[in-house]
Amino acid sequence: MSHQKSSISQHSTCHYSNDLEELTDADIIKQVNELKQNIRILSLENEVLERTILRLEPSLMHGIQQALEYAAKMQSNSSLNVGSFVKSQTSKYGMESLVSPSRMIASPSRVSTRRVESSAKVSGTVIIGSGPKVNILERSELVSIEMEILIKNLERSRKKAAKQHALLKAQLEEIGVREADIIRATEFFNQDVIINGWDRIAQRIPAEIWIRFMMEWVKIADTQIGKLRLRTSTLNTQYSKLKGQIKVKAELSECLRSVDFEKLKIENKECVETIEYKLHQLGELKKMTGDANLNLTIHKKAMMEQNTYLTNVLNSIQEKQKQAVQCDKEKDVIEAEAEKLVQRLHEVRTVRAAYEVPDVMDYVNVKSEVTDLRHSIKLLENRFRIQQIALTSLNKKLKTIYSSV
Repeated sequence: MSHQKSSISQHSTCHYSNDLEELTDADIIKQVNELKQNIRILSLENEVLERTILRLEPSLMHGIQQALEYAAKMQSNSSLNVGSFVKSQTSKYGMESLVSPSRMIASPSRVSTRRVESSAKVSGTVIIGSGPKVNILERSELVSIEMEILIKNLERSRKKAAKQHALLKAQLEEIGVREADIIRATEFFNQDVIINGWDRIAQRIPAEIWIRFMMEWVKIADTQIGKLRLRTSTLNTQYSKLKGQIKVKAELSECLRSVDFEKLKIENKECVETIEYKLHQLGELKKMTGDANLNLTIHKKAMMEQNTYLTNVLNSIQEKQKQAVQCDKEKDVIEAEAEKLVQRLHEVRTVRAAYEVPDVMDYVNVKSEVTDLRHSIKLLENRFRIQQIALTSLNKKLKTIYSSV
């Protein structure tokens, strides 16, 4: 039997090699791609079957790995005995480990209600793979069931991940708030206690400043805690109200009838008509608003021109007022100078009126007296200098005499 199998395998390999020699490169590449696709499909089918078996009856998977290893060995060495492996596996794992595939993967609806019978017969065709196959309907049913299970698991994982993400985000926000509070408290403590509370005379920080700072900080913390409690209570009340509304809506949705839907349709129709009427009114109001805005813009432009003209007039008035003030000041100054000049003129006129031409001899006599007086002044100054010099010399002599004594 084994010799016959080996001859068949040699014949098939020779025939396959001859077919490969006749094929072109494009055909070989096409066949290789088809084989890869078939291998991928078979691997997916095997994975689906494995998942189904593990979900329905995990004990049926005992011995599958050994069967795969044995199949690999059979591909490498075709002289191995199939019956010995079957007997060893049946004696090792029992009759349920190598049952017929038709029993293992029958219709999922029947597998869920009926377990595999332990009296199933084991044959070598199960290991080789020539036994009954799974048809297309069973495969599609298995795939659909597994897809539903995977989708449910995925949705469950997504919900769990969303909750975990929200929790982590809230924790990060809480950590950020705490970090900001700690930094602000540290800066406030350093500024209020360490820098401003340092006593230069005692070279220390008084305990009263520390106690006052802590009492103020505790009061601030109590006020913040009270605010947070009020906010939490309001959120809890809002949450309870929303839960009640959701419950009421759920109860109302259970009690709904076709008449309610018709009523809602009529109400929606009336609301749509009202909305259209209001939209028409809104359009008219927009047109009126546009006209009013246009008129407002024109009047605003004219008012801006009038404002600019008014500002120019006011600026010119202010300049004229400044010039008038300056002119008043200059007028006062000129009037004062005119008064001074008038007085000077009166004085000059009086002096001129009372002036008489002096005699020449009198002038000569006065002049000679003035020169004599100046000469005497110079003589007296020279005498004063001489006396000062003599005084200084005498003072020096006295100093020398006192120093010698």
